[in-house]
Amino acid sequence: MTFNWRVFQTTLPDFLWAAGVTVRYAIVAIILAVIWGIMIGAVNFRRPKVIGAITRAYVCFFRETPLLVQIYFLFYGLSRIMPVSASVIGILALVLNDGAFIAENVRGGLQSISKGQEEAAYALGFSKLQTLIYFLIPQAVVKVQDSIMNMVSIIIKDTSLLMWITITELTYMAHRVNSKYYQPVTAYVTAAAIYMILFLAVQGIKKLMDRRSQKKYELSRS
Repeated sequence: MTFNWRVFQTTLPDFLWAAGVTVRYAIVAIILAVIWGIMIGAVNFRRPKVIGAITRAYVCFFRETPLLVQIYFLFYGLSRIMPVSASVIGILALVLNDGAFIAENVRGGLQSISKGQEEAAYALGFSKLQTLIYFLIPQAVVKVQDSIMNMVSIIIKDTSLLMWITITELTYMAHRVNSKYYQPVTAYVTAAAIYMILFLAVQGIKKLMDRRSQKKYELSRS
């Protein structure tokens, strides 16, 4: 089978609409996952006895089990307890899964900061919480900036699994187009091309952020 341009032209508006759905889910999941990951990473860095044990178990579970299993678990589990839409389940699954990876990156960034900075903040009268919020976390986020941007690309790819809970994102649209026109090459190549454009956009943003960081570093050294 070959690429069918007529089917491509006919279905392109549907693919672009589905791409918009993918982007919306990805943006919401990215913002919430970063916030959640920073919070959990900070808790795991401080390692409080009870809460720390819970957060470490959470990170272990969501990093070591497949995302699709987690989506099904939340979709079929929460629906027995409360009425929750597939959209909420999808966002929740992405945030919990990818937030666990971000948490480990943030924890590593916090551990890499010199103890002297923490002690200096205490000497100036800042509490442990204030030191963490105003001094340590901003530095840790800068240190793991590249890792977080890589997670952005991963989250965009992870949205493809939301098709299994009937969310009409990009991969679901490719499946639907193939089912209607029996053109798998056209359907899935179109979806892959749009995903590639999204990833290139993320890489472009990453390069701009790297250049900005480099300029700040050069100014601080001058």
